[in-house]
Amino acid sequence: MKKILGLLLVLLFSFGLASCTQAAVEDPETLIIQFVPSTSVDSAMLTKVLSLETMLEAELLEAGYDINVSISIGTSYASVIEAMASGQVHVAFLTAQQYAFVTTEYPGKVDVLLTSVRNAYKAQVDAQGNEIIDPAVIIANANASGYDGTSNSDVKVSSYYSMLLVRTEDYQTYLTGGLAALAGKNVGTQSVTSGSGYVYPSFLLSQNNLSFVTGTPNAANGEVQATTISGHQNAVNALLNDEVDAVFTFFDARYHATAYAAWQEANPTLNIFEETRVVALTTGIYNDTISGLSSLSDGLRAAIQQAFISVIATEDGLAALSIYNHTGYSIAVDSDYDGERALYTFLHPGE
Repeated sequence: MKKILGLLLVLLFSFGLASCTQAAVEDPETLIIQFVPSTSVDSAMLTKVLSLETMLEAELLEAGYDINVSISIGTSYASVIEAMASGQVHVAFLTAQQYAFVTTEYPGKVDVLLTSVRNAYKAQVDAQGNEIIDPAVIIANANASGYDGTSNSDVKVSSYYSMLLVRTEDYQTYLTGGLAALAGKNVGTQSVTSGSGYVYPSFLLSQNNLSFVTGTPNAANGEVQATTISGHQNAVNALLNDEVDAVFTFFDARYHATAYAAWQEANPTLNIFEETRVVALTTGIYNDTISGLSSLSDGLRAAIQQAFISVIATEDGLAALSIYNHTGYSIAVDSDYDGERALYTFLHPGE
């Protein structure tokens, strides 16, 4: 009887090992990475981009992955997304909204690996040097005496915001009435394709039972007149010059070396940060992603993450990745993009 039980245990254990072996992930022999640059790529830049192949291969080999890397330039984000969905591209550079699209329309196919980072504004950094994620605290810091819109190069953030900016003399109205006080007002925006100048603000308005219109707004219906002003700093100037009641622009467009020189010359005793107040911030607008197929093994995914982090820390790697103006990366998680998916759903109702 003991021999029979022992034999059964051996068989079960062997079956378990076989099952684990069958379930093991087979990583590709060649890792295919695709870019879709936002600017034109000349031959010199293409050479720099392709030099990433050797750099990434060296980093992956050091992590234990003897794998070829093949980099190409995609014709469009749509083609890259389709290639990822079909498994033909393993890693791609996607914007936050494109990542939201692919994870909504092709669930389970793609996972975010990294996000690009930028310097935090001092309003986003606490006394201990940590990033502040509470919008109310950021707003309070941005409205505090002495704030000047400068950044902190020691703290990197993976997202930015669109802000609703008003004149200080009107600020109390919004403290009392909230965003509802925006109904019937004339608000400076950017073009309808601008993330921080229109798209994210329109989502914020929708969440507060408000909406943009181009004609005369009906305050009773929660309508807000959107006046397109080309350029974020030009929008702030329009606010300072009483041409609009408020503006939506990126946080913090008030910090600029020359954009407000004419206003400052006409108002030498005034301070732009004291003359304006931040009323609200949209949900975070996440930076570009490096995303990979979910089918890649956990080990390879981790190696890819570290490879890009290491490469961009080098002079040659930074030069190659200047195609996106990226200066650093941090590890990202899918839940960071819940807000992006909510925005995608808002922009594509019923799809």
